[in-house]
Amino acid sequence: MPPRAPVIWTSAATRGDRIRKRLDERHRDLSRDAKALGVRYRGSRAAASSPEGTRLRADFLASLGRLSAFESASLSLSRCRYELQVTVYADDLSRDYFQLWQMLARRGSEPRSDDESSAERMDHFAVQVGRLEGIADALLIAGRNVRLFPPPNVAWMPLTTT
Repeated sequence: MPPRAPVIWTSAATRGDRIRKRLDERHRDLSRDAKALGVRYRGSRAAASSPEGTRLRADFLASLGRLSAFESASLSLSRCRYELQVTVYADDLSRDYFQLWQMLARRGSEPRSDDESSAERMDHFAVQVGRLEGIADALLIAGRNVRLFPPPNVAWMPLTTT
């Protein structure tokens, strides 16, 4: 049996450990933001149909979508032990990111159907844009800068002219 290679202990973290640490830090930040937006939305005295109430609800739903997408992406990233695994999973996440991006751009430009209320449309898009941001956060930690592609322009609510 050949001798084992010597073990070299370093004080710096390996890439996998650094990724896990950055994932934990970002998860903590996103959780704190979602809790703060939830408290602000639930504690608001604005009417639910007012523009301020709608904006608070959209911010809260977007933060929940961002947190849930980040959690699912970071769960798989944290299990990666090798550089090749991180690369392959980042490729899959990038594909999911751009598919969601295209779906949002396509669905946001479609005319609104009569059976869908503006509140339901806003809720759907707020969560989806939050998911897009959560995937982008995980991809940034994995070493992919998808922030170079801005989110699509999505019309959440119909414009009213006075």
